[in-house]
Amino acid sequence: MLALLAFVMLFPIQRNRILDCYDETFCIETEETATQVNIYVLSIVKWDFTMVLDMELENMRPSVRLPLTDSFPGGSRTLIMTLRVKEPGDRWAFSFNLKWILGNYKARHRPGHVYQLPYSSGDEYLVGQGFLGGATHEGKYAIDWDMPVGTPIRAARGGIVMELAEGFTEGRPDQALSTKANYVKIRHNDGTIGNYVHLDENGVQVQMGDAVRTGDIIAISGDTGFSSGPHLHFEVYSATRELGRRTIPVKFRTERRGVVRLEEGWYYQR
Repeated sequence: MLALLAFVMLFPIQRNRILDCYDETFCIETEETATQVNIYVLSIVKWDFTMVLDMELENMRPSVRLPLTDSFPGGSRTLIMTLRVKEPGDRWAFSFNLKWILGNYKARHRPGHVYQLPYSSGDEYLVGQGFLGGATHEGKYAIDWDMPVGTPIRAARGGIVMELAEGFTEGRPDQALSTKANYVKIRHNDGTIGNYVHLDENGVQVQMGDAVRTGDIIAISGDTGFSSGPHLHFEVYSATRELGRRTIPVKFRTERRGVVRLEEGWYYQR
């Protein structure tokens, strides 16, 4: 999710604080005097986000190089820059364009972490498409398990529920539905994100901000969005400086084969 915002201030007379909040995720706080403006970012969620900020300035000098790219942890208040008036008494103004995405571009996956298969103990499902698969996983370290609608989905790794969708109803191989799949995203303790996609309508079993443990039921599988049939799509990723996603190859613990990197065309039992 990206957002584009604009904000302009002209001619402050006395010290003044202004707080504007966006998408129930973060706020921009400005603290103004006649000669400078301090700009803060306030996170109002439990998870990270990354933003890119650029500005147009009139008679003002920033304390940092623009554009500014940074990630902000949940629940933080950060002074990101000070704008100083070059010629006091003359007109000054500023505006900015801001883009952002959930996740921390500085996140590094914990080396050697082993994931649990995201279904119930004793169950076994076919990997219909694996890492870098030619159908829809080109350039992605993602896994698709062929799975009947209604299968309980369990957390492959614990963390905080940071984003979800469960109101979509349709599923078919149609690019028009590429952004209309139900999903749950879980922020792990190393800042990476587990993404569970194509869930059933109203099938999400958790809420934003919930803490979940490995193995907890988080959703019911479905066939929503761009899909050639009922399946679960799973990937682990981190945000990038360019506000994209960098997917990460991970390993899973399996019943018969031990800890492995899953291969397309194989069944794996938990």
